Amino acid sequence: MFNERLLKLSLGFIFLLILLGFITINYMLKDDGTQSSYEKTPSTQANNVSKNAKELSLDTIFINIKAQKYKILKADIALVLKNNATKKELQANMDNVRNAVLQYLSTMDANGLETLNGKDRLKEELIEMLENTFGYEIETIYIKNFILSP
Repeated sequence: MFNERLLKLSLGFIFLLILLGFITINYMLKDDGTQSSYEKTPSTQANNVSKNAKELSLDTIFINIKAQKYKILKADIALVLKNNATKKELQANMDNVRNAVLQYLSTMDANGLETLNGKDRLKEELIEMLENTFGYEIETIYIKNFILSP
């Protein structure tokens, strides 16, 4: 009698667990049009696309550099030009400009680039090099991402 009662109680408990499992799975798989928190994209998402009509972004630069502490530089560089005519010329000549920037970065002394003064020096030297080599009128350079790796 005790074994029969224990068997019925155990079967009832197992049935209750199975029923609870089905209800839980149905609830979790229910598509009510809402997204879970990990699927939602934030409404204030960072955007690297500039709204400045005179700004032209070079592709991501990834290059070996000459420095004591660091060997690799990864940077996203954007040029702000003084006028739109210069921007159109530069876009047409982008391969040569990017090649010149890569060659300049690979041959320059990169010690001190981790400091703010080093980044400012890099911007000034790049502006001077591009203006002297190609004749473009560059207002400023933005470095959007800057990573130095040993």
